[in-house]
Amino acid sequence: MIWPLLSDRMQERKWNTALAFLVAAAGLALSTHFPDPVLKITMLCIAAVGMFAIAPLFWTLPTAFLSGTAAAGGIALINSIGNLAGFAAPYAMGYLKDATGGFSAGLLVVAFFPFLSAVLVLLLGHNPALERGVAPEAAD
Repeated sequence: MIWPLLSDRMQERKWNTALAFLVAAAGLALSTHFPDPVLKITMLCIAAVGMFAIAPLFWTLPTAFLSGTAAAGGIALINSIGNLAGFAAPYAMGYLKDATGGFSAGLLVVAFFPFLSAVLVLLLGHNPALERGVAPEAAD
């Protein structure tokens, strides 16, 4: 709740969203490098901080670079990809655990996707006027 609130106060979405994705990716990736269970759980808690901050930050972005029916279609596409990932990820994790004998490979694969998401968020255009519901022509 604090991270999105700070993003609102700063009126900055793109970098806050990317940073949340990077915190999630780093926490997941670092959890694979510690044999101590306390450190593993600490890293997973850091990943959770990033993951829980992502949703309220991320969902402000589609309307900040899409408008009208394009925004509706973009949001539908994002939901579809998310649902497919939610279906496929447990199978991938199970396959990688069986293939490697541990969860590290699966966690590293899962960590790759928030990292990729951060890169994509930073590459996408962003129009703050659309985010506030102001027509782009009126914002100029």
